[in-house]
Amino acid sequence: MSDLLRYFDLVMLHHDHNERGKVEAVREELAGDASRIVPLVPVRETEAWMLTDPEALREAAPTRDTAWQVPHDVEKVADPKAVLNDALGRRRDAERDFDRLGQTVALESLTKVSAYRRWVCDLRAAMEQQRFL
Repeated sequence: MSDLLRYFDLVMLHHDHNERGKVEAVREELAGDASRIVPLVPVRETEAWMLTDPEALREAAPTRDTAWQVPHDVEKVADPKAVLNDALGRRRDAERDFDRLGQTVALESLTKVSAYRRWVCDLRAAMEQQRFL
């Protein structure tokens, strides 16, 4: 991690629910640069965030007839990968589909997700501290 901080002004560090404590451990190890480490911490998995945009899902699986209902709180979906697989028709290359879908999800729809809003605030604070904003 210290090598990354030598070459980059900010470093995003992602962890899902099963990796709690990773960001804190890295920040503790690199105390002098802790503010340059921006956590991206979804409630469960970032794949759930893609469930916020029904239009992106429809575009990703245009041959599917089923009406897509956006879950009220996508962060509470127990297995977002399974829900996405179902929404996309359980095609063979799900990871490629997720990647493509992730590139088309409208940022406006992500504002419904509290973990996304927290990440935006953390990123903005780190950018302000580095005088990027």
